[in-house]
Amino acid sequence: MAIFDYKGSDARADVAEAFRLARYSQIEAFGALGDALGIVTRSGDDLGIPAGWRELTAAELGVSAAKVDADGFFTGATSPAAQTKVLGFVGANGQIERVSIAFAGTNNLNDLPDYLALAEGRYIEEFRYLLDAAAAYSAGKGLAGGDVVVSGYSLGGAAVNIFAERAGEIAGGFYATSDFFGFSSPTIFDDETVFNYGAENDVVYRVIGDSDGSVSEGLLEALINEDNEFLSSADNIVFFNDLYASPLSPYGPFGILNLFGGWNAHITGIFEETAETIGRSSFYDLIERDSAVVISQLSEGLRGTVWVEDAFRTTSSHFGDPAFLLGTDSGDRLRDGEEGNYLDGFAGNDRFDLSTGNDSVAGGTGTDTVLLDGRASQYEAIRLSDGTVYLDGAAGGYGLKELVSVESVAFGLASYTVRSSALDSTLFLSPDIRYASHREGGEGGDRLTGGSGVDRLFGRDGNDQLFGGSGNDLVHGGAGDDRLFGQAGNDRLFGAAGDDVLVDGLGNDRLSGGAGDDRFDFSSGFGGRDVVTDFDAGAEGDDMLILAAQLFRTADAALARFQQTGFDALLSWSGGSVVLEDVTIADLGVDDILLA
Repeated sequence: MAIFDYKGSDARADVAEAFRLARYSQIEAFGALGDALGIVTRSGDDLGIPAGWRELTAAELGVSAAKVDADGFFTGATSPAAQTKVLGFVGANGQIERVSIAFAGTNNLNDLPDYLALAEGRYIEEFRYLLDAAAAYSAGKGLAGGDVVVSGYSLGGAAVNIFAERAGEIAGGFYATSDFFGFSSPTIFDDETVFNYGAENDVVYRVIGDSDGSVSEGLLEALINEDNEFLSSADNIVFFNDLYASPLSPYGPFGILNLFGGWNAHITGIFEETAETIGRSSFYDLIERDSAVVISQLSEGLRGTVWVEDAFRTTSSHFGDPAFLLGTDSGDRLRDGEEGNYLDGFAGNDRFDLSTGNDSVAGGTGTDTVLLDGRASQYEAIRLSDGTVYLDGAAGGYGLKELVSVESVAFGLASYTVRSSALDSTLFLSPDIRYASHREGGEGGDRLTGGSGVDRLFGRDGNDQLFGGSGNDLVHGGAGDDRLFGQAGNDRLFGAAGDDVLVDGLGNDRLSGGAGDDRFDFSSGFGGRDVVTDFDAGAEGDDMLILAAQLFRTADAALARFQQTGFDALLSWSGGSVVLEDVTIADLGVDDILLA
């Protein structure tokens, strides 16, 4: 399920719009201070009211004008610091077609008592009068609860979560089907009715934790952000800004009192449309709710010199895992990790630094360059009919690189221009790199079978069946739910995108599932020392290891046979074995194993 799937639908546009509504409300809450700092902008500007929306007045909603403060916010019943906007979307016929309730976040010290009300779940009661009025207004326009979007940032995001939790009891349950989007919320209602988005290096995001905690628990939890994980939240997003670029980040304990190192992502998060960046990535369909996603927020001064990467930080729990690295529409520097990474440069002249993993690069528009470890002689180049170039660095242990919209590659000082006929050397008297022969499928489900030699098979789109044959083959499924068979020889199977089945054969094979819920089938019990490079194990993993029932009576029996060898888990049987790279035995459970 993609990261912005919500209520069974692709909600990319909804999340992006909800963020703009939340941002508008948040920035407007700064009032005169915002004007003085040049923060607040009006209609037509990026930070202004989103296109098509207008504020609804107290008269339209039938509430007292006394409940509207000097900045145009509806205030709480007893707390003038509690603020929200109610907006309407004007359709082509001039009628209100949708309604938005956008809660404002913290903008001054008067909001501090609201956090106590928040921890007790009382904050939403301040707006009961307004929510009742907005429901009546919506119904009068022929709208239903599903036509209402509720959003907010920071304290406003927490109000969204409390509202979502109590939607069934407010305004006679009118809002039970409304859409709820919380941004950088300290409190999380862990239910599918709400979607929460924020950065793991934002000290405010998820700091209080679950919405049902007590006041004392909430205040204690706020002292240190423990990077809690929830089903309703995206938990592994990194805003790679100027402060995060330093290894010293977060410059002390990651708690609410760390104003310098903890709050910077909370501040930069309101100005950058990072959700929209994820939504337009070439890899969007592969990004799941808990994928590690690193988004560049570097200033122009650092963007040309600092490498954006999934760096080791005390605020991160996914260093070394597969990650998505997303640049900007300017020239970026993106660097992979040891595991397979997905790097998206978007527009601009980007540079990508690749090492040992099985990486995918989307260069985007501009003149983009990929820098590779090792020598050119350690790679084999393959070009598909759609222009995608693969660099196979197996000879040097550098993995398989997928390059889309990349104009040049470099191995140290040796650089090459990517052309349709070859990698054209830019050095005098240095030979070009010719593309190796291969076979490829098309957009549908293909069946390709290799021969007795070295085959390079690419399924591309569709649910394909690929058979390596008897040589030492490279078999790549591409997009779709593919079935890959190594057969004889020392083969390398790459499932790539989709829920794939990778079937072991004779020989010493390397199997890489790629993105998706993959099955690694060793039920034949063949000999050989095989390796799975990216097995996703444990309660949060969705990969499956299929073993021979005649070798292991139960899944528990198979688990008991695993041995820890360094960072890897090793399972051996008579004449054969499989290594799960970077997997500990403690990560494995019976749900990871299927006997056949």
